[in-house]
Amino acid sequence: WAMGATYVTDAGDSTVTVGAGVAATSYGDSGTQPTNEEAGMHVGASVVTGDLTVAAGYADGDKVNIGSTTNADSETTDNTVTKIGVKYVTGDITLSAGFTAAEGKDSDTMGTKGTTNDSQDVTDAGVSYAVASGVTANLGWKNTDSADEGSSETSGGSSWYIGASMSF
Repeated sequence: WAMGATYVTDAGDSTVTVGAGVAATSYGDSGTQPTNEEAGMHVGASVVTGDLTVAAGYADGDKVNIGSTTNADSETTDNTVTKIGVKYVTGDITLSAGFTAAEGKDSDTMGTKGTTNDSQDVTDAGVSYAVASGVTANLGWKNTDSADEGSSETSGGSSWYIGASMSF
């Protein structure tokens, strides 16, 4: 089951949007039951004032991964994700920046709760320029820091990108 709600209102020159939702499901297997059933919640808000948009969100929940013939069942508990972002448009230029922090405890054994956090923090920033109708040039930067079982790992790093998007 799941349910959610969104509320939009004007506050002076700003448009404010607030949303929230919850969801849950039962694990229907005759085998080992998970520590927690699969469930989650989220809340978020955005404010738009002229050319400036600011948004933030938070989510929390537990995930059951049903295995296959090659992968065992697993579960991830105590998941949290926090996101914030800002965007400013001035003429043909759009500036944006964001940050995401996520963590959870995973276990490869169904019914056994994980004890150490996996985490990922992502920071990004970008500039887009509308070169012509349907053509946008993009420049961006992204940094990812990750930890597996509480220890830093090498799957993170920083990158720059440059490109174009076209629509016809």
